[in-house]
Amino acid sequence: MSVLVVGAHGVAGSAAAEHLSSHGRAVTTLARRPVALDDGGAANDRRHLQADLLDTDSIPRGALSSITEIVYAGYAERSSFGETTDLNARMLSGLLQALERDGAAPERFVLMGGGKSYGEHLGPYRTPAKESDPRLLGPILYNPQEDLVQAGVRRFGWSYTVLRPDGIIGHSLGSPMNILTGVAAFAVLSREEGVPLRYPGSLAGWNALHQATDSRILARAVAWALDAETARDEIFNVTNGDHFRWRHLWADIAAFFEMPPADPQPLDLASHMAGLGGVWQRIGEREGLREKTLDDFVRWPFVQGWMDTGYDMVQSTIKIRLAGFGDAIDSHQSVLDHLFGLREAGYIPQ
Repeated sequence: MSVLVVGAHGVAGSAAAEHLSSHGRAVTTLARRPVALDDGGAANDRRHLQADLLDTDSIPRGALSSITEIVYAGYAERSSFGETTDLNARMLSGLLQALERDGAAPERFVLMGGGKSYGEHLGPYRTPAKESDPRLLGPILYNPQEDLVQAGVRRFGWSYTVLRPDGIIGHSLGSPMNILTGVAAFAVLSREEGVPLRYPGSLAGWNALHQATDSRILARAVAWALDAETARDEIFNVTNGDHFRWRHLWADIAAFFEMPPADPQPLDLASHMAGLGGVWQRIGEREGLREKTLDDFVRWPFVQGWMDTGYDMVQSTIKIRLAGFGDAIDSHQSVLDHLFGLREAGYIPQ
């Protein structure tokens, strides 16, 4: 089987590509950026296509002809929900056009969705959210993508699975949706400035019940979805299997960085951290970090959005468990594992 992983530099796509290739699948990755071993991108033993899905001519003719499975984790962001939704639908349409052009006959398609399908970005929503919940009035990022993939059943003859993780914890750089690098950068900068670690989100966010999906859990769910008959033409929530509150997790993060925690101090992160790029560069040069540009390491608006969310974010994972996938991890341990990984890889100091 030959699997195409789209969005191979993002936190979801990079984990999926690594897991699938390490478990015997022939993996081709596709992304706008070139191969980059140090940011979770495609490794040298995988074929990589540097291409823009908005320009199908950028995908070499015939490059997709032998693809039998697809994992789609591509994502691009614009200033409004409407623009972002339209852009991502056009990207997926571009891939489908290229597949048709090359005469590809994929048998399986796994689409990476998320909690926006339940409107968690809009405000308090029905919890626990279930895959059977009715759609919301758009623009909702994943609705047009799901429609395109479902239409592909008739167009290409594939079966599909939609996976809906939430708050993916893992390693990727330059990704617009990565909470881990934001937490790490905030802690490192606070320590450098000699101040205690204070939660920078809203007080409501500090207390709310949240959830996350470890990228390793998600990668294993992708592999399961490609193989399991019970995953055919289904939608599944996939999370770590537990929930957490920042007020409890924060002490563990402070201990990891050997810092004293202190009372929360809500901040406008994008503006407040804008003046600390030079401090990050100084740390990077002194410690020999791989990424010395703060803006390339973290996307503050995403960090702000998650930490300010002051209502419960809870998805039911009963459906995927009953279908046969039951992998789980403690979310506190997940965050600490990946912070350790960032440290070992040289992205944050010892």
